[in-house]
Amino acid sequence: MNSPYILEETENFAVVFKPEKMHCAPRNYNFNNNDPTNEPFNNTLLDWYREHHGNTENIDIIHRLDFETHGLVLFSKNEKSFAYFRDLQESGGFIKEYSAVCSNFIPAEKNFSGFPPPPVLDTTQLSPEKPLVIESYFRPYGQGRKLVRPVIEGAIKKHKETAKDKGGYYKTKIVSININIFKVQITRGFRHQIRCHLCWAGYPIINDPLYSHGETTPAGELSLRAHALFFTDPSGQKREYRIDSFA
Repeated sequence: MNSPYILEETENFAVVFKPEKMHCAPRNYNFNNNDPTNEPFNNTLLDWYREHHGNTENIDIIHRLDFETHGLVLFSKNEKSFAYFRDLQESGGFIKEYSAVCSNFIPAEKNFSGFPPPPVLDTTQLSPEKPLVIESYFRPYGQGRKLVRPVIEGAIKKHKETAKDKGGYYKTKIVSININIFKVQITRGFRHQIRCHLCWAGYPIINDPLYSHGETTPAGELSLRAHALFFTDPSGQKREYRIDSFA
């Protein structure tokens, strides 16, 4: 899985696979079609898809994955579908599912600075009807603001820069656990959300260069895969796209 490929393409959208260590779009890209203020494209997934398509007008990216994360990304192919998908994502109707290979329980607050007391997850109560939810606000953290840390309600006043999801918590839903493989879902996401939330809960992702304790596998890639997308398309058809998960 070292090269991008198109999983599905229609007249309105495309589902594209992003390999690890590839940016989705330029750092300051603002999701505004053909905006001349955007940085030049340089080996990003957006650049790849536009070049592959041969017609860059009105092609845009709906959401991002972290540089180290691999998996499925959604593109719009015209202004109408772009507006539709952005509204769908804002309303929480666009679901992204990930699988992550995690370390055994390691309390984040004992190994990393800047974390508040961790959430308590009762994994014995997990069921398809009752996912476990990790939720918080976020703030930039560390040298160059390259990291993020969760912020809970009582600590907002301590941090001037606190990001909120439509005024509330960002939520990471754990929908299943198979030994050390977690499947999680998010709607609107924040940078490093799943990586930081799982680390905070005590289950850092293996091979994570920012939020793990050095546990690695021979492959060396971040063990986080965006393996499924669920949404209703502009025609009203329910769509589900999947690649293999880690479990």
